[in-house]
Amino acid sequence: MSQTFSLYRLQQSDSQIDRAEARLLAIQKILNDDTELSSAIVNTEQSKTKFLTANESLKQAEIETQNQRIKLEQTEASLYSGKGHTPKELLDLENDVGALKRHLINLENVQLEAMVVAEEITIAYDQSQAELGVVKDNKEKLNVTLQGEHKTLLKELQKLQAERSAVAGAIPPDLISRYDQLRKEKRGLAVVVISEGSCSACGSRLTAANIQSSRDSRSIALCPSCGRILYGS
Repeated sequence: MSQTFSLYRLQQSDSQIDRAEARLLAIQKILNDDTELSSAIVNTEQSKTKFLTANESLKQAEIETQNQRIKLEQTEASLYSGKGHTPKELLDLENDVGALKRHLINLENVQLEAMVVAEEITIAYDQSQAELGVVKDNKEKLNVTLQGEHKTLLKELQKLQAERSAVAGAIPPDLISRYDQLRKEKRGLAVVVISEGSCSACGSRLTAANIQSSRDSRSIALCPSCGRILYGS
């Protein structure tokens, strides 16, 4: 088995490991990301606060309106009781009744407005609760799926790392060091195949000598353009 082929197999193992590790990191990031859920919770809490405030305002408006009705009824009862009142007292009572009626109309308008606002906010609060439920449900389902994938990937990664160790064990340490250095310099891709007479990494056209050298089991051929190790199948 040529050294280049062994390095190519090592590169394949490392590329698979890189992809598995990258996916594991991506999965963990998604699992840790509670941005949407937190936003939905905050929105629901804010809606709840508005809901409670609006209903308290409506309750207060209802109380004030009811109290005003009672005052009006009591004043009207005194006016029409038939009890002896001086003309001035009767006039004062009539004026009081008129003022109470006018204020009652204002209070009823306030109550109506509070009722409309409370209904709108109740709808918004119900909607926020429903949306929170959907977000929670989607998050739980996604987490279950991702946790399953995470578990599978960990097993696959252990297998890949064992395979890599076996391949690396057959390669001289100096070549491993050279390979590792290239991996650092070339964003993880140290060994590339020759595709249609060109380097599959940078696309540079290779000479016949470059291609022949890549097939020589006694030497390591490098792409003259990008410096990666060439593997000619």
